[in-house]
Amino acid sequence: MHFTGRTWRPPYEAHSVIIQATSGCTYRKCRFCSLYKGECFCMSPMEEFEEDLAEIKTYQPYARRIFWTGANPFAMSYENLKLRALTVRDYLIKCQSMAMFASIRDIRDKEVWQLKKLRAMGINGLSIGTESGDDDVLALAGKGYTADDILEQCRKLDEAGIEYYFVYMTGLAGKQCRQLKPNLSLLTQKK
Repeated sequence: MHFTGRTWRPPYEAHSVIIQATSGCTYRKCRFCSLYKGECFCMSPMEEFEEDLAEIKTYQPYARRIFWTGANPFAMSYENLKLRALTVRDYLIKCQSMAMFASIRDIRDKEVWQLKKLRAMGINGLSIGTESGDDDVLALAGKGYTADDILEQCRKLDEAGIEYYFVYMTGLAGKQCRQLKPNLSLLTQKK
């Protein structure tokens, strides 16, 4: 298996097979994060990705869920995601779903029709580091998007039928910002 840099997955993906799809992060500007400092973003070469799938097939030929590691593999273009999803299907015929980390910025670049096609190929289960639903805290953290951006992009995922999970950091604003009250209802509203 080819793994470089930091490799991790959310606790709820503990039973998923793990494969590296990218390394590093496309953004690296979040003020609180040191996970990928000094590590440039790059996609795993397709040859390595296929070699890893062949190895997974040897040991877990009936794997039903695979988690693609890297800070945000969903940053790949639609065409790259499609190619890799179809390649997973070639090697792991019982695979029902593929999950990965994503950023709100990664979703912004994709049309709903593309998201629907990716969902049909098995991409389902994006872990998104929203961190907060409060614009002041998002700005303080250097996330590069607003609560409205979160809503807009998650509505696209809803329309496409892609499940997603938020990484939410309570206390991110620190002691000085106790008066801030994130509008969490915004993140659960569907219009």
